[in-house]
Amino acid sequence: MTATYAKEKEVAMDNLKPKEPLLAVMFGVMVTGLGQIYTGKIKRGIILFIIPLLPVIPLIYYVMDPYATTNLILFVILVIAAFSYEIFTIVDAYRCAKGHNFSNNLNRTITGGKKVWLIIGIIFFGFILNPSSIVAKGIALYIKQNVVQAFNIPTETMTPTLLKGDLILADKAIYKKEAPKRGDVIVFIYPENTKKMFVKRLVGLPNETLEIKNGSIYINGEPLKTVPFENRYYYNRGEYGKEGQVIQKPNDSYFVLGDNSASSQDSRYFGFVPKLYLIGKAYKIYYPFGRSGPIK
Repeated sequence: MTATYAKEKEVAMDNLKPKEPLLAVMFGVMVTGLGQIYTGKIKRGIILFIIPLLPVIPLIYYVMDPYATTNLILFVILVIAAFSYEIFTIVDAYRCAKGHNFSNNLNRTITGGKKVWLIIGIIFFGFILNPSSIVAKGIALYIKQNVVQAFNIPTETMTPTLLKGDLILADKAIYKKEAPKRGDVIVFIYPENTKKMFVKRLVGLPNETLEIKNGSIYINGEPLKTVPFENRYYYNRGEYGKEGQVIQKPNDSYFVLGDNSASSQDSRYFGFVPKLYLIGKAYKIYYPFGRSGPIK
């Protein structure tokens, strides 16, 4: 009984020690809720740590589901809420430390030099070695390289499907599981400058012949009369789109055209796109909000 009492008294005395608000802030920056735990509010800290994990599922759902147009507002709200929440938890950690000291009539005993070091620590952990930030960046980098990536449409070469200024998402995993299909809007590396990426519609598949005649596309001698090709006019331009010219596409290469054929720099000019240059399939417009939805 004596040993147990001594331990309880030791814990009680420890809780009556002043808590440095700047140290609470630094802990809060390192891990959400850790600042509250430092001040003795363990349950509060655990709850604050768990709450940010809840929005992960709807965020992933919005990114991966091409038809989740109604979730865009939720996505934007969650991004704003996540930033606001982080600020709240840091401020709350500071207030918890101040409240602990005030309610127990404790005075801070920190020197000016320690204050400086704590501020440096807050900056260091907040912007350089924040564990949660490192994990988030690692996950974001993996998703960007292997799953989905956002792109901006800088020109009008894909109108009316994509407008200048549209922000889109591209599925970077799809062509690892299935072959590209005619009609897909694809993101690919520009063959004449591998530092650039283009967005066009896939028209010609490997080992087919292609000809642009009277504004229409002919594949193996037959006109394409299906959506989205039937109501568009394609011009005879460029080295690979001359009038009367029949193009034979090599193996593992594709022929791409812009939906706005009158002003598109596409396969008519730079030729075929090797399969290795395919980045992914553009599947969703996520901004502007009024145009959010699947790309067809």
